[in-house]
Amino acid sequence: MDEKLALIYRYFQLLESFSADPVEFARIFHPNIIQTEYPNQLSNEIKQRNFEIMLESMATNKIILKSQHFSVLKVVESGNTLVVEAKWTGEIGVDAGQFRRGQIMKAFICTIIEFRDGKIYRQRNYDCYEH
Repeated sequence: MDEKLALIYRYFQLLESFSADPVEFARIFHPNIIQTEYPNQLSNEIKQRNFEIMLESMATNKIILKSQHFSVLKVVESGNTLVVEAKWTGEIGVDAGQFRRGQIMKAFICTIIEFRDGKIYRQRNYDCYEH
């Protein structure tokens, strides 16, 4: 689990620094990665993203958010899969729609991450945002 967990922590560090560097992410993402985000308070739809779309989303987050932080609360391993329970905190950086600059958002996240060839291959997110 140590190598897999180290990749998760590196992933969260890249997200926190708003990196959209394809070289950095290629070190942790399998070339055929698929991220699935299930409906939550911010989106009513199931969203699937490949490597390129994930990088675009990360660039967008840099515009919307001033900062973000992930705290890992618990990790469970089953074969090539880690189930990660985490808390996310983000500060909104711009007024956009229902969001206001300076607003603090929090979410409890359960993400199921499958590994292939030592990299993140599949990610399924179940995010629960505080009101």
